[in-house]
Amino acid sequence: MKRIGILGGLGPESTAVYYEYITREYYRRYRNYAYPEIIIYSFSFQEFIDAGYEASGKVKMAIENLHKAGADFVIAACNSLHIVFEEVSGNISIPWLSIIDAAAQEIKTKNIKKVGLLGTIFTMNKDFYRKGLARHNIETIIPSGEDRVKINNIIYKELVLNEIRDDSRQIILEIIRKLSRRGAEGVVLGCTELPFLIRQKDTSVKVFDTTTIHTRKALQIALGEEEI
Repeated sequence: MKRIGILGGLGPESTAVYYEYITREYYRRYRNYAYPEIIIYSFSFQEFIDAGYEASGKVKMAIENLHKAGADFVIAACNSLHIVFEEVSGNISIPWLSIIDAAAQEIKTKNIKKVGLLGTIFTMNKDFYRKGLARHNIETIIPSGEDRVKINNIIYKELVLNEIRDDSRQIILEIIRKLSRRGAEGVVLGCTELPFLIRQKDTSVKVFDTTTIHTRKALQIALGEEEI
């Protein structure tokens, strides 16, 4: 069984969800507590907000520290941090499982070619996520500038603090409806806190919960069911 390294702290709530999902899903499957070992390197969230998530040197150092601590592969409990994935992943000692590639593989199983992307304003404004999905022949559209600001405020002022508000849910659902009218066949929750607020039961549009997709893939790799 492989040891999982988690780059966490960005923010703390989603990091806790990653740990919880892996351990609970293992127990649900096997009814014992022999789940994979998990090592967490928790970043200072503020430091990365100030740096615009582009501190590739710090990410590389953290991964190497996880490797020294015994991790066999690494996952980042944050979509925005994947802006440095291409730069860092080819220059580290252990594999890094991309949340974007994991999401793309799930989207392709549904035969969906065009998705809307929700996330931090950083993730939506930058093109790294859209380029990552495009490599899998998936087209990505993003909300209007005004709606991007609304989503970003909900994430940073509410969800990273695990504050769940129904009025905010309705705002996000209206944005999803707008993306659907523009041709999106599904919507990617490209922030690991968004699944706290939006679930598949809330909308008829196909929802891709990157937190669950990513953690499920990590567990499968740790158990030897899939290769990274």
